[in-house]
Amino acid sequence: MRSSEAKLMKYGCALMVLFLAVIITASMAWSQEDVQQGIMDLKSLGFKKHFQPPVRFDHYLHETLIRCRVCHHDFNIFSNRNFGKGSKCSSCHKEKLNKDIPVPLLMAFHKMCRGCHENYLNWGRRSGPVMCGVCHK
Repeated sequence: MRSSEAKLMKYGCALMVLFLAVIITASMAWSQEDVQQGIMDLKSLGFKKHFQPPVRFDHYLHETLIRCRVCHHDFNIFSNRNFGKGSKCSSCHKEKLNKDIPVPLLMAFHKMCRGCHENYLNWGRRSGPVMCGVCHK
């Protein structure tokens, strides 16, 4: 590995740590115990009312399996509209459909999470749940 590649990897790792610190301090419901385990409750302020219980989400597990950019599709450690932090879904996707962002928030969550789990199952790989009641407990 060249010196410039090694520096780039170190920079990327440092930014990942910074990204995690931002996620931890974000408005998602984190308990002290959950922070240590990387578990978060996905409760978006983008919804006026939640009809299902929040989803318990293991961020640590997902970040070890897939790249940030898979879920935070605006994420770029060098430049993006959110200064390299990766945005929450609700910062762009709104509860209702609009012409600028044609995917509403609920569809964005379900398409991203359940869609990815379904893809893994279709590829014959181990995956997370795809049924509503398994995530929304």
